[in-house]
Amino acid sequence: MEVVARKGAEGLTRVAQVPRVSRTLVLVAIACGVAAVVLSVYVAIHPFIPEDAAIERDVQATRWGPLALTFPVFSWIGDAKGAVLEAIIFAAILVFNRRAWVIAAGAALTGAWYAMLAHLIVRPRPTTAQVLQVTEHPGASSYPSGHTMFIVTVTVVLMLCFGHRFLPRWALAIGWALAALIVIANGISRIYTGAHWPSDVAGGILIASAWLSFWVSLGWVSRRALHRDN
Repeated sequence: MEVVARKGAEGLTRVAQVPRVSRTLVLVAIACGVAAVVLSVYVAIHPFIPEDAAIERDVQATRWGPLALTFPVFSWIGDAKGAVLEAIIFAAILVFNRRAWVIAAGAALTGAWYAMLAHLIVRPRPTTAQVLQVTEHPGASSYPSGHTMFIVTVTVVLMLCFGHRFLPRWALAIGWALAALIVIANGISRIYTGAHWPSDVAGGILIASAWLSFWVSLGWVSRRALHRDN
């Protein structure tokens, strides 16, 4: 255990004991990591999965109402403009919660995981012969979904670096629920536009979750974001 201390009017005060490693997050990282490995190997061996196509057609045949208005936003954010958003978030962290910079720095490595897997697993994207529509053509390799990994990373970083630092404790559950809804909406948008297979989206969520859970499980990393002054 590490003791986190704060110097106040009465001198140095012990405020919390932070474990060197969070066992819960390690277990989450292992579970997501194993699932990601299994899915990645399966996709590499079977690029076309009939169940993927069936789910995609069902998603595309569904009327999503107002939710569909968010789909272009997710497409826009996940493109090269995402780098600008990352820079803005990192700058905001340096201004408002500087001690949490290590959270964002480590989280940015999800981009390296994406680049490596997209290079190793060159999976064809959906075609109009397989699904109902393809309105977006992001690039050659379909697996994993880079947009999804980016959205997962951004929402987690925002919650850890700002949510846990400034939100009232009662609002944290609401914040995480909203983050989950954003990830789900993004996943639906990637499938609806025909940019990705459902398993691409699932892989993106699992890979990003595995890495982020491992990174934040380290006590010297997480205490920078999770420690509160009150």
